Amino acid sequence: MIFGRRPTTPERRLLRRTAAILACRIAAGFALALAVLGFCTYRMVMAEQHQQAEKGLDFVLAYASPDAAEPCLWLFELDDGKLLRPAQVPAGFPLESAIASAPSNGGAVRTSVTRNGTVYDVVTVRHAAIVRQAVFDTTYEQADLDHLLRALILVGIIGIVLATLVGAEIGRRSIMPLGDAMARQRRFVADASHELRTPLTRLHTRAQLLLRWRQGQLPEELADELTALVRSSRDLNDVVEDLLLSAGLRSDPSRRELVDLTELTAAAVDAERPRLASRSLTLISSPATVCGAASPLRRMIATLLDNAISHTDSTGRIQVTLRPADRGGSIELEVADNGTGFDPADSERIFERFAQSGHSGPRRFGLGLALAREIATDHGGTIRAVGCLGSGATITVRLPRAPDGAIRSGKPAPHGTAVEAGRQERPVG
Repeated sequence: MIFGRRPTTPERRLLRRTAAILACRIAAGFALALAVLGFCTYRMVMAEQHQQAEKGLDFVLAYASPDAAEPCLWLFELDDGKLLRPAQVPAGFPLESAIASAPSNGGAVRTSVTRNGTVYDVVTVRHAAIVRQAVFDTTYEQADLDHLLRALILVGIIGIVLATLVGAEIGRRSIMPLGDAMARQRRFVADASHELRTPLTRLHTRAQLLLRWRQGQLPEELADELTALVRSSRDLNDVVEDLLLSAGLRSDPSRRELVDLTELTAAAVDAERPRLASRSLTLISSPATVCGAASPLRRMIATLLDNAISHTDSTGRIQVTLRPADRGGSIELEVADNGTGFDPADSERIFERFAQSGHSGPRRFGLGLALAREIATDHGGTIRAVGCLGSGATITVRLPRAPDGAIRSGKPAPHGTAVEAGRQERPVG
């Protein structure tokens, strides 16, 4: 195992991705450093070669004679129309255009020409009636530069590979404590939830017994308080069960069950109908089954609906769409409204716990959407938001579809069913 104690599946993917990103950044930084170093080395060697060639040409012009044999270096001298030249010279030399343009004050004319597939450096100097021209073949210099470039590329490739391996090891060692911490956190949540379940169950049971004791003889205020206590203890018990279920799903993905997302969505829409008032809520659904836990998914859908209703005025419109995506490989749940919306710059920030909006104004985001993203991630899905201030928002959750041949529980809504809820009080689901 890469990360010490075996973390849960979504966390393992996150840790591996983080380690891979760290390794890539280390490799990219090393590659950039090698590229800069190689470029500087190449330029320095090139400049040094050019300087040495210039010194050699100046020396030949000042002290050498045409009949002296120099490797890759030839001297021509034109004195009153008489040309002195070495025994063997490359074709096309001396360079007559340079001789004709040489100034009479002794200034040098430097140029580079290509002859016979080779680059030559040419320096021409005129002193009174004498013109001297030195020609240097840069073939070996260019060959040295080519060898240097190939060596730098080879060293760079080897260095990048080694940097990637070293970066991967550094990433593994750096992320390992985080993996251990996340595993401990999950284990603590599971243990704490397990320990809380029994006393909460007892509390809920005793509250029910108190409520039923001499039912009808209790004062109305006491009966109302006991009813609220029963409801609160049940809700708290549900939260603990969700924590246990979530921890179990993460540590053991085989415990996932088939969940009819169409049925959950229709039930969530129906549950929100009393809050709609004069708002319009439309549900467009297709048969959709995913693998996971029904309770967290129900809470996620309820959170998205609550967010849409809370940010839509009394005459607003909300549309919930459940459809296949990725050519049937995924299920897409979309909740769109025409409410207050949000700054597009906050499209990622709204999923952070109690984040402050980047838009001017005292707006903070709560915990609901952050929990919705955790639920989507736990089920192997993604969540994204698109919106604009004053123009509404659209939040889309994409979850992997259950494998083919899975048997759905319950009765899903017919394909393409559109259901209205709101002031018209039409049936939902």
